[in-house]
Amino acid sequence: MVGIIRRGQSTLTLNQLQEIEGIKSGRHMRQQFRDSTEGGNGLCLSLTRNFTPIRRSAAAGKYALVGTLSAVAVLTMVPATATAQQEAEVTETEQSDSGTTVYVASFFDQFAPQNAFEMVQRLPGFNFDGGSDARGFGGTAGNVLIDGARPGSKNSLENVLQRIPAAQVERVEVIRGGVGASDAAGQTVVANVVRIPGASTGTSIVRLVRKNDGSIRPQTETSYSTTIDGWETSSKLDLALRRQPRDISFRRFDADGALTDSAEEERPENFKWLWYNGEAGKDLFGGRLVLNTVFGTETFKALSTRDGFEGRLPDNNPDGRIFIDVDRPYTEFSLGADWTKTGTNNWKTRLLGFTEMSWRDFTSEFTEEEPIGNRTFLSNFSQTQDRIESIFRATYGKVGGSALKPEFGGEVAYNQLKSSFDLFEEDENGVIELDVPSANVKVNEIRAEAFTNLVWNANDKLTVDGGLTWEISRIKVSGDAGNEQTFKFLKPMLNFTYNVRDNLQMQLRTSRTVGQLDFEDFAASNDVTDDRVLAGNPDLSPDQTWRVEGSVDWRFNRQGSIVVSLFHEWRNDVLEQIRLPSGGFGLGNAGSAKFYGIEADLILPLDFAIPGGRLEAGYRLRESSLFDNIIGRNRRLSDITKQFISFEFRQDLVAQRFSWGIEMDGGFEEPNFFVSERLDFEGPYRFNAYVETIRWFGVKMRLEWNRFTGNKFDRDRFFFDPDRGGTFTSRELQTRDFGNTIRFIVTTPF
Repeated sequence: MVGIIRRGQSTLTLNQLQEIEGIKSGRHMRQQFRDSTEGGNGLCLSLTRNFTPIRRSAAAGKYALVGTLSAVAVLTMVPATATAQQEAEVTETEQSDSGTTVYVASFFDQFAPQNAFEMVQRLPGFNFDGGSDARGFGGTAGNVLIDGARPGSKNSLENVLQRIPAAQVERVEVIRGGVGASDAAGQTVVANVVRIPGASTGTSIVRLVRKNDGSIRPQTETSYSTTIDGWETSSKLDLALRRQPRDISFRRFDADGALTDSAEEERPENFKWLWYNGEAGKDLFGGRLVLNTVFGTETFKALSTRDGFEGRLPDNNPDGRIFIDVDRPYTEFSLGADWTKTGTNNWKTRLLGFTEMSWRDFTSEFTEEEPIGNRTFLSNFSQTQDRIESIFRATYGKVGGSALKPEFGGEVAYNQLKSSFDLFEEDENGVIELDVPSANVKVNEIRAEAFTNLVWNANDKLTVDGGLTWEISRIKVSGDAGNEQTFKFLKPMLNFTYNVRDNLQMQLRTSRTVGQLDFEDFAASNDVTDDRVLAGNPDLSPDQTWRVEGSVDWRFNRQGSIVVSLFHEWRNDVLEQIRLPSGGFGLGNAGSAKFYGIEADLILPLDFAIPGGRLEAGYRLRESSLFDNIIGRNRRLSDITKQFISFEFRQDLVAQRFSWGIEMDGGFEEPNFFVSERLDFEGPYRFNAYVETIRWFGVKMRLEWNRFTGNKFDRDRFFFDPDRGGTFTSRELQTRDFGNTIRFIVTTPF
C-alpha cells in the first residue's frame, strides 16, 4: 500500500502527538483542550496557538497570539451598565508609585464574577498573561500578583486565581510600570489581587459537554477558602471526563496536481483527569510562610481508524485500513514553600523553595491491513519520560512608597529528564527493533542566576525601572547521544512609564531575553501520522532576543479602553528545523531573524446606542524574516500567524438578570518549515454564541454553542526532493473536523 495509507513505520512519540493535536500534557492540557476544540470558556482567542504550540523561547511564548489576545474576547460573567455610583467606587490613586488604578470589589458586582480570575478578566485595558511553564522561576512569571507578591509555585496562574472565590477579594490594583523582576519578570502592566484575610467562601462549577457525535461528559470544579488553626487556606479540585471526536480527510497529489490516493479517518479521543492544587499561609518565624502543592493524574486514549483508497476519492470499498491505538497516562506532584518578611525601613526578604516531579508514559500500536482483515504490518512503540525540577530563590528589596526601590537576588535550579524509547516493527519478514538515533537519553541542567533591579519613581508622571541578570548554566546530555555545554548570558531590561494624565499612559521598554531549550529536542522522535522522523540534537543552544516595545494605554471611561503596541525583535540562534551535522533532520540553531508588528485591543461600551451593550475587539499584524540556507533566501519564521482579528459583542439586560453574546475568532494561516517539507496550517472564521442568567436559585447558569459555523482546519503539506531547495514532488491536504460543542454550566457560590 502506498501514499497516505502507509504513513511511516512507527508510531507517534508524545512530543509529536502534542504538536499535531495541539494538546500539552500536564497541568495545562485541560484548559488548552477545552479552548481549542470547543471554543473555550470565553477564551475564544486561544485556538490558534493551541494547535501549534510555540516552543523553546520564553519571550516568544510571552508574546504568542494566545497570550497577547487572551483578554480581547473574554466575557464570561454577567455585567451590567455601570452606574454613576458604581463608577464613583473606582478610585484612581496617584501615590508615590504613580500609575496605579484601584478597582474595589463593588466595581465587579455588575459582572457577577465567581473567582479572582474572572475579576481580572474584566479589568479595562488589561491583557492577562499566565506566564510560561519553562524551567526556572524568575523568567516564567505572569502579570498578576496576589497580595503584592507572585504566587510561590509554578502551578498555572489561572488555576491559582480560580481557587480564590470572588467574595474573598477586597480590591484589584492595576500597576503600570515599577514592578520588579522578582515579582513579575519586568512586566509593564501588572494586576494585584488583594484578598480579605480570614474569609471562608467557596464556589462549585458543574459542566455538561455535548459533542457533535451525541456524547455527553461531565466536569466538576470546586474551590474553597477558609482558615484552619490560623492557616489561611485555599484549594481547588478538578474532576472530568471528556470526549473529542475528530474526523480527517486525506488527499494526496503529485507534482502536476493529479490525485494519487486518499483516506478517511475517524478518531474518538477520550480524556479523564483529577487535579488538586492548594495553598496554606500563616505568620511564622517572624514573617509569612506559605506552603503550596499540586497533585494530578490524567489519561488520554484514542483509537484511529483510517480507510485508504488508491488512485481515487473515497468510496464504499477501501483498499486497506490502518488502526492507531494510543494510550498516554501522566502524573505530576509538586511541593513548595515561600517565606517573606518585611523588616525595618520597608526592606523585604523572600525565600522560596520548590520541587516538581512528573511521570509520563506513552504507548501506541500501529496496525495496517491490506486488504481489510489481512494484517500486513504491525508496529509497537513505547516511551517513558521522568522529570524533576528543584529551585531555590532568594530576594532582598525595598518596598513601600520610597522613590527608589532597589532589589537584589539569586536563584539556583536543577532540572533532569530521563527519556526511553522502544520501537518494534513486524511484517512478513518477522520482528525487528529499530535503532533510532538518540532514542534513550538523560539530560540534566544546573543553572544559577544573580540579578539586581531598581525602580525609580522620578515624579508623579515618570517611573523608570530596570534590571540586570547574569545567568550561567551547564547542560549535560548522556545516553545514546552525549555532550556537555556551558552557557553564560547577561540579560538587561529598561522600562519607562509616563503618565500623560490619570487615564493615559505611554511606555517604552527594551530587554534582552534568553530562551530555554526543550529537553525533548535532544532526543529523536518519529511521527507516524505525518511520516516524519526527526533526529535528536545534543548541540542545541538557546536563542536570544533583543526586544524594543512602545505602547499607549488610554482608558477613555471606566469601562472603555484602547491599548496599542508596536514592537521589534532581533533574534539570534533562532531554533528551526535544519539539516544537522549528523546528516539527519531536526531542530537546530538556524541563524538570526527579525520579528516585528503591531498589537491593538479595544473595549467599547455601547450604552449610548444599545443599553447594556459592549464590544471588545483585537487586531494583530506581525511580520518576520529569517534567511533560509536551504532555499537561499529570506522567509517567515515558523509557528507565527501573520494577521489575526477577533471581536465579541455582549448585551446585559440588567433588570432581567440575563445576558447574551457572540464571539468571533478570525481566520489564520501559519507556516511551518521542515528540511524537505513546508506545512501550512489554516483555520476559518469561527463563531461562538451564549446566553447566561443569575435569575434562579442564586446560581449562575450559562448555555454555550461553540463553533456553530464549523470547526474545520486544513493542514496543507508540500514535499520537495532532496529538500525545499530542490524539486517539488507532491502535496498532501488534510482537513480536520472537530465539530461543534454545546455546554451547559452551573456555578454555585457557597
